[in-house]
Amino acid sequence: MDAPLLGGSMTRSWRLPVATGAFLCTAILFLGLSFQMLTFSGHLAEGESGSGPALKAYHGLFACFGLLLLLRGRLVRWRPEMIAYFVVIGITALAAGLHFGPRALIVNTVFAAYAATLGGTVGHMAGARTAIRGLRFASVIVLGAVLVKAVLNINEILRFLAAPDGHPLLPTFYGGGPNIEATWVAMAGLFLIGSRLFIPYMLGSAVLSVAYASRVGLITVILVVVAGIGGSMLRAGSGSRSYRKWLLAAAVLVLTGAGMAAARGVTGADYIARRFESIGEDPGSTSRLTLWTGGAQVFAAHPFGVGLGNAVPMIERELGENIKEDNLHNLYLQHLVDTGMQGLAVFLLLAALAWRRVLVTRLQDPMILYTGIYFVLALLQFRGAEALLWFIYGLQQGSASLQEGSHAAA
Repeated sequence: MDAPLLGGSMTRSWRLPVATGAFLCTAILFLGLSFQMLTFSGHLAEGESGSGPALKAYHGLFACFGLLLLLRGRLVRWRPEMIAYFVVIGITALAAGLHFGPRALIVNTVFAAYAATLGGTVGHMAGARTAIRGLRFASVIVLGAVLVKAVLNINEILRFLAAPDGHPLLPTFYGGGPNIEATWVAMAGLFLIGSRLFIPYMLGSAVLSVAYASRVGLITVILVVVAGIGGSMLRAGSGSRSYRKWLLAAAVLVLTGAGMAAARGVTGADYIARRFESIGEDPGSTSRLTLWTGGAQVFAAHPFGVGLGNAVPMIERELGENIKEDNLHNLYLQHLVDTGMQGLAVFLLLAALAWRRVLVTRLQDPMILYTGIYFVLALLQFRGAEALLWFIYGLQQGSASLQEGSHAAA
């Protein structure tokens, strides 16, 4: 059973050097996966194929630093559901690729498995509290960098607000554009729960989501704040002072809603509110409906999957029209179309067990909360085998295995 992480004793002083190294490893790897569009030249790739995988700095970081880490650390055995997922997805991708044509996306799945392995190793070195401290440190750096980047691109944001349509056109650290970036940044607020920086961090995330016109980003802000409040209420021995502190967190929701209401009637500023009102009618919604309808048709014709990366081309063939998107904006349907019934089954198993752990830990484990909220947002967002998610999943498993080993030794 996974034990709650918030509260408890501090790490013993004689473990400080190991803890410091584990703290740095956690932070560096999280930063590397967050700044995945940063190239070795120091520039941001303009798109997924803008500078090619060989120039992405995080690939080099994980290849060199990760291998060194694995040599010096301890490999943590994957959980059964992780083994089932990667085995089923891998076999299906290879088999379907032979029939429908291979795609490079299988490399993303291999990299995700590698990130999960690194996460397990670092988690076993760090322990839960050290890992959370590293994630907090790195998350604040990421939010600061993203906000600085937004200020540097303020002219584009102002141009967008003057004539809003979709999202502003600006470079992002995360692959997938501004909407994905706003979502990942807001999710990382889970690591700040219980710290004094939580409320400022979530307010910064809300401002970023509004500037990016990201509905999913704002939904994520709300989910994270609600998770923080719920965890505080469920925590054993919470006193009135704790409740008063979390009333401030609830103010984030109120301020976000009030800000959107106050912006109504202001040209450009009320665009995000109008995007919520037009769900089901705006281009973002209708394109999703087109993808989902086409995806269902492709699945009906190929129930065992068409292979990773083949979903959109097959939908285009099925519907007879060009589609600008490169994914289905629904990971459950994406797995169903790409990897068939068996792929969806192992993905649902992951989601179910993640949420079981969320409930067992009573919303007290930020890392498992991170994966749980990911599986909720997967109904509307994300692209496929995100290495960042798998790193956190492995990190949580590794830290849990260290805790279980300590209990067994005692």
